[in-house]
Amino acid sequence: MPAPRLPRNSNTHPLKVEIEPVSTGDALARSRGLTGRDLSLLGYLDQHRVLTALQVTRLLFGSPHHARHRLAALYHRGVLARFRREVWPGSQSWRYTLGHVGAAVHAAATDTPLPKPSAVTEKVLRLAHSPHTEHLLGVNEFFTALAGHARTRPGCQLRTWTPEAVTADACGGIVRPDGYGEYSDPHGTVGFFYEHDTGTETLDTLTDKITKYAELARSGIRQPVLFGLPGPGRERNLHDAWARRWPTGPPVAVATTATGDTAVATDPVWLPAGHRQRRTLTQVATPARRHSPRREAA
Repeated sequence: MPAPRLPRNSNTHPLKVEIEPVSTGDALARSRGLTGRDLSLLGYLDQHRVLTALQVTRLLFGSPHHARHRLAALYHRGVLARFRREVWPGSQSWRYTLGHVGAAVHAAATDTPLPKPSAVTEKVLRLAHSPHTEHLLGVNEFFTALAGHARTRPGCQLRTWTPEAVTADACGGIVRPDGYGEYSDPHGTVGFFYEHDTGTETLDTLTDKITKYAELARSGIRQPVLFGLPGPGRERNLHDAWARRWPTGPPVAVATTATGDTAVATDPVWLPAGHRQRRTLTQVATPARRHSPRREAA
């Protein structure tokens, strides 16, 4: 009897982790010749921990081929480490994080203690084996899509991208969003909390999060909350759950999308709770007439 085929993203697939061993003496030599763009990449990886080649392309490069070539070179110099699962057919794209040289260079540039090589190795292995890493990549996919769009459009900018731990600390631990962002286009600027849903949490859990954001709003922090959802069915069910909990609308501004692509920045794909018409990202905090079943039936 043939063995059952494993899901494509299953953690039971073989994991390949590659990190170049570098001595203290080699680290200085291998750090020479790093460009300003390389140093920006180290900053992104220090804050957001792991990025794919496509995500790095959106942030810093104009060409995917150029990005992959530079990432490979930085890996071979020990600046970056990488890992991926071997799935059928082929393999995942490489996931890049700080290697021994990159971690040391970034620490020196930011006047923080130099990490021990063993600590860097442990950090890479924990990240590679963590079941949370794919969720983190999903969060980073959303923000790099915004950044990539902004880099090619006049008047657009991802002004702020703050990771989960820093955002939670700024919110006093009341909420723990997957990130905080501020995005501008020619029509305005919006600051927002982002929640990346993969379908593993119950609708009640997602609904309960809104009550925490309402508590945060009472403390004076009132930015809208955006939910990125895995599909339209999940989106419909979540809006129905919110309508049952709050028939006149949730206590904070909240909107959802299930597109999962770069249209999150450009097109009206965001659906505010209690409304039928979708909006662009910078419109989600703008008041609008709420959907009224009575008027529709008239």
